Amino acid sequence: MKIGPLFIMVTALAAVVAASAAIGALLGMLIAFLLAADMSSAAPIGALGGGFTSFMFLLNAGMNGGGKGL
Repeated sequence: MKIGPLFIMVTALAAVVAASAAIGALLGMLIAFLLAADMSSAAPIGALGGGFTSFMFLLNAGMNGGGKGL
């Protein structure tokens, strides 16, 4: 296998996980703002939750047969 397709796959995977982590951080900060809680602890927790959720979704898609996941 050449290095080009591998680089594209790794970059795409990192982009999906990073986008989900950013969405999770934004949702965590929004919920913290609505509940009048500390936003500095809500953003990292939301980012970890969003990134982990998308990564587990991709792993599950691969395990359930399709071959389209990881």
